[in-house]
Amino acid sequence: MAETPSPVSTRRHGRVLEIVLTNPPRGYMNARMAADLLATVRSAQADDSIGALLVTGGLEGVFVRHYDVGEIAAVSAALAEGRIGPEAFEKGSDVLDLVKAMIDSPIPTVAAINGMCMGGGCEFALSFDMRVAQTGDYRIGLPETRLGIIPGVGGQYLLARLIGVVRATAAVMRGAVFTPEEAHRLGVVDEVVADARARGLELAQDYAARPRIGIDATRRLARMIEAGAPQQDVLDRTAREFAGTLIDSPETDRLIARFLGQGEDILAD
Repeated sequence: MAETPSPVSTRRHGRVLEIVLTNPPRGYMNARMAADLLATVRSAQADDSIGALLVTGGLEGVFVRHYDVGEIAAVSAALAEGRIGPEAFEKGSDVLDLVKAMIDSPIPTVAAINGMCMGGGCEFALSFDMRVAQTGDYRIGLPETRLGIIPGVGGQYLLARLIGVVRATAAVMRGAVFTPEEAHRLGVVDEVVADARARGLELAQDYAARPRIGIDATRRLARMIEAGAPQQDVLDRTAREFAGTLIDSPETDRLIARFLGQGEDILAD
């Protein structure tokens, strides 16, 4: 029997790798998608020729609908029968490792949300640097408490990073889902546009055009800020990172020389 095609495919656009998620008929994330997606993301992050990641859904009206509830039910049965214990979840999973890989990505990431994006699919989208949502009649959010569970791979934390702990906690407790416009007003997504993929590709290409040394330094500082490092520690580290981008990057030297030769107009390109 022929192997089922992977739900994860890729397209290259210069320094941008577009990842397309297609798992018919409903567009669920499942163990196969999570494993293939994690391998694809890690491979891209290790490739110096790739400057940004763009992820979008390949089914009409779906980014990632949510995680496959049938697989969750199977895990529930295994727990109830003692075949696995709660400690198994502390060892991680492909889905959790995927979210961690996105949060810590050395290259910028853009989610082009072009349809349903709930539960595990929303958690995945929340782990990106930027989220562009397409106009339409669909929902974005974390409805897990409606099933008596919670977002299992960091959804509450990821949402709190965007809209604050109080609002995120209230949303998760309610199992709230939002229209694209509501998600934008709350700060869950950054833009709402007619064509999320086209806009996402535009943004990803902008990111990919920036020298990677500056992106890496910016990420390291972001992790310090998010961890609540003391102000002086962040400022001191900023000074060291600034010096590092000046000292260690021939690309920086080239761009500064270009600025000195051509003037400030290049900053507005």
